[in-house]
Formats: sequence, structure tokens, C-alpha cells
Amino acid sequence: MISIGVDAAAAYPGATVTRAVFGGAGSDPARTARSAVADASSGRSLSYGELAAQTRAAAAGLVREGVRPGEVVGLHLPGGPEFALALHAVTAAGAVPFLVGGPPAEAARLLESAGASVAITWPGLADDVRAPDRRLFCFGEEPGTEPFSALLGEVPAPAVPVDAARDLALVACTGDPPGPVRMVRLTHAEVVAGLVRVAEAGMIGAADTVLTALPLTGVLGLNGVLNPALRLGATVVAFTGGGRHDLLHALQQWRATVAVLPPAFVKALAHDRAVGRYDLLPLRAVVTAGGPLAAEDARAAAARLGCPVRQAYGLDEAAGITHLNLRAAEEGTLDSVGRGLPGVMWCVVHPRTGARQPSYQPGELCVRLPVARTAAVPVRWLPTGDSAFADDHGRAFVLGRVGRGRPEPPADPEAVLAAHPAVSDAAVAPVPDDDLGLVPHAFAVVTDETSAADLLAYLDTHAAGRRGVVAVHLVDEIPRDPAGRVRRRALLARAGLDRFP
Repeated sequence: MISIGVDAAAAYPGATVTRAVFGGAGSDPARTARSAVADASSGRSLSYGELAAQTRAAAAGLVREGVRPGEVVGLHLPGGPEFALALHAVTAAGAVPFLVGGPPAEAARLLESAGASVAITWPGLADDVRAPDRRLFCFGEEPGTEPFSALLGEVPAPAVPVDAARDLALVACTGDPPGPVRMVRLTHAEVVAGLVRVAEAGMIGAADTVLTALPLTGVLGLNGVLNPALRLGATVVAFTGGGRHDLLHALQQWRATVAVLPPAFVKALAHDRAVGRYDLLPLRAVVTAGGPLAAEDARAAAARLGCPVRQAYGLDEAAGITHLNLRAAEEGTLDSVGRGLPGVMWCVVHPRTGARQPSYQPGELCVRLPVARTAAVPVRWLPTGDSAFADDHGRAFVLGRVGRGRPEPPADPEAVLAAHPAVSDAAVAPVPDDDLGLVPHAFAVVTDETSAADLLAYLDTHAAGRRGVVAVHLVDEIPRDPAGRVRRRALLARAGLDRFP
């Protein structure tokens, strides 16, 4: 299976991360005063003009202080405007930012493993990364560190030669606790491909204010939200801690138009009556990533928040998001992560034999890496460790981690109805609903006296939760185009539902 579209790495073969992020809409002089990155709780922020100017100055300061091209520089910071500044200053200096992950007690050891002799940190966190031969820069006053502000001088940005296909742009820690932490190393070409495919997917627009509870200090938040938003000129608000009511307050205060949240937050908001006490009218979409979300929870959250809820999937080794289901409501697949973003090839294989699994059969999701086809970076397939299945339409459904009690994939209601002995043809299509927006309805052509209630009961026993189907309608024909696709408007008319727009 492969997504349709242009491979982002092929479209930007020689671009560095700095050029890809700051060479787009975010560098438009008209947006200089707009907030680029903000911290939801403290209100600290950097405008696009400030971020660009301070990134250039700090990059020059790092070069002046002896940081060499290709040198690894640790970042042990909370996600927020300072993190974005440090990240891009290190990259613009030709060095390699290392996202320090794992428990704080492991930070110093991880920095040593990554070969980082320089680290940028935060007051109260410096002790985690101290070492006799490690130089520390700190945002604020901290004994035994140098102020990051000392790097900011009135000098031009350094001109550092970078081979995008070969030179590293990011090193991060990944792994499932309590298992071992492993290092992920990404080239400029890989990071650029990851951020561009999200920026061009339509998840974020230039006018959006994106509030994210995904840590910017992780690859998924950094390259799936922060970098694409900066490329487009949107505002990123980092929600770095608190419960669901703190999140609701932040969404209202910052007038967020897009929220990127882990599934646990979406599930909590789906059933929290306090949502109605907050003004969330600007919110146009919620994207959830970091694990599977049940269709019923996505539907309940969409109804309570008043906007679509879409699932995304990604992994560190793929430089961020690889799948994004922007048509979940229209297609009635709220529990799917979609077909894959342009340039992403994926498949589901048997976890023991490696054979490709047929539709609706669970296996391990594999992604082809890297997207860039260069001699320096050979193409390879990466087992993600996630259990998934694919449907007949090329959509992926992630079930959870392999070997952690993964459930069987729910049966496809369209296929279940078509298998009924009294049904000659069947289809499932979204229908407008006054309360829920769009909900899936089933349509069937029957050959005997079987009723719609009989078929709905049949779905109850053969498709878990009916996969969200709320009603079955009997029609005399399923109208299709020459390619076999269902003509939705004609189908609704046959079922007497054409009063909807």
C-alpha cells in the first residue's frame, strides 16, 4: 500500500531544516509581529520577528563559542518558546540538537551516550545534565552555567555548509518504558520530509492558533506540530501540564482553532459536562495522536466540543506524523488514522512470518523508511511495534502495541451486511445529523422480506458496536459511478434523506 502524492523529500531534496522552516510563510514580513510560539500557562511567547532574529543571533553565538558543525548539543528544556529558539539556533549553527528523554536521572548518561559536550537547559534542570567536561547554557540564572542570553549578539547568521541527505539534523530518545531507551538519528532530508508532508496536508493553516498537549520536546510534537506550523506562519501554544479543566481554560484563553491532543485528553473531554461552560467556538478541529481512540469516544468528543475529531499516527523514526485521517467524519471512519500522507508507504504484516496480511486481519504495522531515496540513506522497512489492520479502502486502523492484548479488529459493517443471505448489495455512508454532524448510516438492497430492524440486529451481533452505524435503510438500488464508488447524494435521495444539504 502506498499513499498518493508527491514524496516531500523528492520535492525538497537539498533543503535544510532551517530553510524549510524559516524560508516559508513564517518569514513573511507581514507576520513579523504575530506570535510564533507561546507557553499556555505562563504566557511567555516569541513573535515571528523575535524568533527569527534571536535564532540567527544565538546560532552565531554558538559558533563563536566553539560549537562545531555536526557537534551534538543536548536540549534539556520544557517545551515552549525557549525550546523552539534553542532547537533552531543549534540547527542553524550546523550542530545537531539532541532531545534529552527518559527519566531525569538518566539525562546525564544519555548525553554522554550521544556525545554531547554542550547542553542548553533551564533553571532547576541543570543538575540533571551536569558533567565535569560539559558546558551548560541556561535560560536564566543557575550556578555553574552560562546565560543563554550571552549568545545573543548583533552578528550575521553563520553560513554553514550542510549536506541535507547525509548530515544529521536531530537526535532523540525513544522507547517504551520500562524498556531500554534507544537513539533515533534523523538527517535534514528526513526531518524536512516529515514536516513538509504535515504542512501540506491541510491539518494546519496559516491563520490557525494550534494548542498542543503533545510535548514539543518529542519528535511527534516537534516535527508533527511545531515545525509545520512555523513553516506556515501559524501560532503554536504549548500546553505543558495540568488537567482537563486547565486544558479547557487554555483553549478558551488562547482562542485555539486547532487542538492536538493525546487520546486520554480527548476521551476525558468527551464525557466532561464542564466543556459547555467554556467558549470554544473558534475551535475548528481536534487531532489526536499518541495512541488509538475508540470511534465512540471520538464521536462523543466531536459532539461535545462542536468540531471534528481526527486521528493521526506517527513515530520518531519516520520524523513525525505518517498518517492523518482528515476525512474521518465524511467517511464514517473515526477510529482510523487514514491512508497515509503523501510519500508514505506502509503495510500490515504477520508479526511472526512477515507475510502481508489481507484486509481486516490484524498484524504489525510497517512503514517504509526513509522517504528520501538517496545512496547515503538506503530504503528500509521499519516494524513499528504497533498492531493494526487495513480495510478494503486502504485505511489503517491502529489497535495498540503488539503483544499487549490487542483486540481483534471490528468487522466492517458494509462487508457484514453484504454477507447477509438476504442482501444483494450494501453500502455505508455518512448522513448529516443535527446533534453529531455526520454519522454513518447503512443502506441495503434485500431480496426477501427482511426488515431494516432485522439487519440492524444482525449488525449488533456481527460488528462490534456496529462500527458507529446508527440506522439501516432499505433501498431498491445502491447507485454507483462507473468506478464502483457510491454516489452519496443519489443514495440519500433513494432513502428519503435528501432533505439534508
